[in-house]
Amino acid sequence: MKKKLWLLGICVTALIIIFAVSVIKKSGDGFRDSDDKRIQIDEPAGKGETMKGEEAVRLLSYLGIDGDKLTGGKKAADKLTYGKARSYLELIAKALDLKEKDITDKLSFSLLTEEEDKGMPTALFLDFYNALVNSLPKDSRPVTEQDLYILTSREEEGKGIAVTDQGDFSYKDTNSYEEFYKDGKLEAKEKAEPHPFKADAYTDTSVTALVKGKEIVYIKEASAGETLLSNLWIIQGKGSSVKAFINGITKEFKTEYPLSQAIGKTVCDITVKDKKIIKIIMKPDTISGKVLSAGKNTIEIQGYGKVTLEDNYRIYKVYDELSMEVTNSILVGYSTTDFVVAKGKIAAALIKAPIKAENIRVLIKTDNYRGLFHDKVVLTANKAFTVTAGKKVKEHKAGDKVTINPNNSLFKKGRIRLETKGGSGKITLLSVNRSGANPKYRGAIEVAREDEGLTIVNELSLEEYLYAVVPSEMPTSYNMEALKAQAVCARSYAYNQLMASGLSEYGAHVDDSVSYQVYNNLPENEQSILAVKDTYGKVLKYQGKVINAYYFSTSWGYTASINDVWAGDASAPYLAGKAQAVYDLVDQKAVYASSFHPDTVDYSTETAFRSFFDKPDYSTYDSEFPWYRWSVTMTKKELTQAINQSLGSRYAANPSFILTLTGGSVENKPVFESKAINSIGELKNIIVAAREKSGIVSKLYLIGTKATVSVQNEYNIRSLLAPLSSEIKRADGSPVSGLKLLPSAYIYFNKGENRITVKGGGYGHGVGMSQNGAKAMADSGKTFDIILKHYYTDVDIGFIY
Repeated sequence: MKKKLWLLGICVTALIIIFAVSVIKKSGDGFRDSDDKRIQIDEPAGKGETMKGEEAVRLLSYLGIDGDKLTGGKKAADKLTYGKARSYLELIAKALDLKEKDITDKLSFSLLTEEEDKGMPTALFLDFYNALVNSLPKDSRPVTEQDLYILTSREEEGKGIAVTDQGDFSYKDTNSYEEFYKDGKLEAKEKAEPHPFKADAYTDTSVTALVKGKEIVYIKEASAGETLLSNLWIIQGKGSSVKAFINGITKEFKTEYPLSQAIGKTVCDITVKDKKIIKIIMKPDTISGKVLSAGKNTIEIQGYGKVTLEDNYRIYKVYDELSMEVTNSILVGYSTTDFVVAKGKIAAALIKAPIKAENIRVLIKTDNYRGLFHDKVVLTANKAFTVTAGKKVKEHKAGDKVTINPNNSLFKKGRIRLETKGGSGKITLLSVNRSGANPKYRGAIEVAREDEGLTIVNELSLEEYLYAVVPSEMPTSYNMEALKAQAVCARSYAYNQLMASGLSEYGAHVDDSVSYQVYNNLPENEQSILAVKDTYGKVLKYQGKVINAYYFSTSWGYTASINDVWAGDASAPYLAGKAQAVYDLVDQKAVYASSFHPDTVDYSTETAFRSFFDKPDYSTYDSEFPWYRWSVTMTKKELTQAINQSLGSRYAANPSFILTLTGGSVENKPVFESKAINSIGELKNIIVAAREKSGIVSKLYLIGTKATVSVQNEYNIRSLLAPLSSEIKRADGSPVSGLKLLPSAYIYFNKGENRITVKGGGYGHGVGMSQNGAKAMADSGKTFDIILKHYYTDVDIGFIY
């Protein structure tokens, strides 16, 4: 008994000692040394270190927040405080057009009540950042979450590149915040902290990342579990090794167990765990046929109708050198592709052979090119023709009239196709008007039913298409050498548009309007056919590639470089601006008058532009044409109406080129921002803010009673200053009315109290070949190849077939 009491006493004594030590320790935790000064503890347990100021600014910049505005143009503080975060909140809400309450209501903590100078833990900033992203409309969030399997990595121009199953993603100064997340939710570990992300450390690892476009913002989590890699092209698999092709690289995977059979040249899904393949599902079934349309979610194949695409649908080029193509590169109108199908969906497309671009598919718009969708389609033909839907074929005599309405039962079989027998006849669209007549078409006509109405596609050979492009783009009364130059330009342009397949969702390559090239607005004739036949297959090439041979009506005496007109596009050195001075040829070299020196021409200053505009000091190829010089006088009220009528739509189309003054003035430290705008109020003044070497105005300030706007891009300028109700007088004295665009942006202004006179030169954007200049060159004896090499720098004439 005494022994038990003795042991109990020892235990009680021990407990008392432990309790006393604990109390002393806790009372001492708030002190340092013996000076009785408390230590400030900023971070609550489990929330990690305080967010770094520079990193916070970096992350916010991905949402479109100007870092200089957040920091006042200074270097960000080492640590982010709650007070600073609150000041950011006000700026962010304004910049993103959000309400502060919409953001703070999504937070798991109270941002507004914390002490001003208290450090904001990293985890809570991430919570704040996620709230910002989630406050934005889902379909317009600049930052999104994506799962990526990292295959390999490389360095490129000072940035890291993570090569993943979803494409290449760049990163720089990127952090991983894995320690702050668990199963997709913020759940920071004790003393959690971010660490720099290096893709090579994550090779053969699946990560969840926040991305902006193709740039990694930060890494959220890494997974050690199973990862499904869909629709890989298997080059070879045998034993315990599989060689696969994905995203432009060949990668060898090891398998957990040996393969039961050798595989190769097939599409498979593979499941990877711990960097080894644990499962393979082969997809051997294929279908093929002519591609009739290629949309975002379906591909329409002749004989199969519209087939849905898998989420990770891929395109492989399997002839010559193996490569993976972008997801919009299936060319409609051709049968060179096999489609791998699994469970009724297309898993992959296998392009088996190069395209020989012989046929083109043209989307036919409604009267006056107003729209794509027709209420009904009425047709006839000058020869016997057939109407086909699926396997059903109905024959018609020449002259029979066929009416197709949206409720036509034949649409249950897919598209309705009309062709003349023998292929040499023409189909007339009685429900479409072009230049006062019903247009006639070579080739076949396809009619498809869409939700908005009926679409019409004309499929024909590229050469026959050009028969009706040349007369619609250039008067066929022009010299044959000019027409041949036009034919080569049109063929070059059409080829690139065909390969781009920009209207594939409608089963077309181009439409028949000025959005591409005007087609069949005026019918083909002997001259246009001869110009096309005499240049059969010829295109313009730069360094072996077919160029985009832009052209326009009339120059003002100098053509523009491409980046003068379409800002930031310096990828086409063959589209370089040059003076249009008349010259002679000696040994195939240009010889100019002694008074002219091409290298010294520069019209970027107002004085130089006006001087040459009013009193040209050399003759140009466009000098004798009416559009060479023109003028129009508009009241400020008329200009105000034109500007405000188009401002909203131009901002929607080009938000980075329509900027609103938000600070300073146009004369002193102006600050412009991209923000939705529909009106400047009443126009007070117009100022030329920038003019290029070619003389074109590339930036204007429009100063109104409600807003001042900076307008860039010649098309925006021409749209906003359109002489909607004013008469233009041309160089020969002829008037022109009702234009919806200013003829060009080679302009200057003479201003009165209530009126502004716009004086301008030329017609069109000014890039590439001047069509009237080409006529003058041809009339002076120059051949089509000389004309083309004059307008397009360092090009060769080659063939596409």
